[in-house]
Amino acid sequence: MNFNKDKKIMKTKILIAAIFISTLYACSVNNTSDVVVPAPDLVGTWNLTSVTMDDAVLSVTSPVITTLTGEGFGKDLNASMTFTDNPNKVVIDGDFVFQLTYRTAGGQESTEELPLDNLFFNDTFGFLSSTWALNDNILTLSEGGEQLNINVISYIGTIITIETDVNKAITVNNVTSTVTGKALLTIEKQ
Repeated sequence: MNFNKDKKIMKTKILIAAIFISTLYACSVNNTSDVVVPAPDLVGTWNLTSVTMDDAVLSVTSPVITTLTGEGFGKDLNASMTFTDNPNKVVIDGDFVFQLTYRTAGGQESTEELPLDNLFFNDTFGFLSSTWALNDNILTLSEGGEQLNINVISYIGTIITIETDVNKAITVNNVTSTVTGKALLTIEKQ
């Protein structure tokens, strides 16, 4: 038995295990609940730069009741949010086109362009001016007894990505529908 050879093999195994374990601890997972935006950083004007929505549900209520799923993105983005403090107010301005692509009941792909002036696609909170509060990664807009909680997904300098629930009634070509799901919006500070 070669004691020195066995000792070297054992040291090598321990070194490999130590490197492997340190590599595991070096990897980090982005936990959205850890995102914190300091309230003073939010004050100012933020322009909408991106809107995406996966797994959108399109519930058609007229003329034929049916449910379709799809995805979409924003284009012709011309919307902004201006935050002030003392008092904490936010004013939402502008509009954009949301292009929704879905499969019909017959399996055909169809695309609709929906002009929207409600940045959050939410009929239950349709206010373009409200008060705001920021608690870690939750931005809360409040007005007229209504409240909208928006999750801040990421914050890097002058770019914030937020997630919001969508619940928007639309009428296109005399067809009434409701779009529901979650949308990711990216805003960038001017």
